[in-house]
Amino acid sequence: MTHSIFDADVPVDRQRSNGSSHRPHPGFGYDVDGTSYTYDQPTITGAQLRFVAGIYPQQVLVRILDDGARVTVSAADTVSLVSGTARFRRRPRFKRN
Repeated sequence: MTHSIFDADVPVDRQRSNGSSHRPHPGFGYDVDGTSYTYDQPTITGAQLRFVAGIYPQQVLVRILDDGARVTVSAADTVSLVSGTARFRRRPRFKRN
């Protein structure tokens, strides 16, 4: 069986429409592996983060907190983007020789 980024357990809403498309949205910033993105809502799911950044479900995504701590983000987790720019990275895979 092959896997793709679409195999996440949580459905991804690629188009959000609330009927107010003429009003500008403030945009909440986040960073994944050094690439900056914006999102028009104050929260985002782990599945949406993975989809936008092209991260496969098998890869581990971690959030880097302000104090340097790292927290694993699953597909079902909801992440707040309100407090500054959120930073995320793929956890590197280590191979034993």
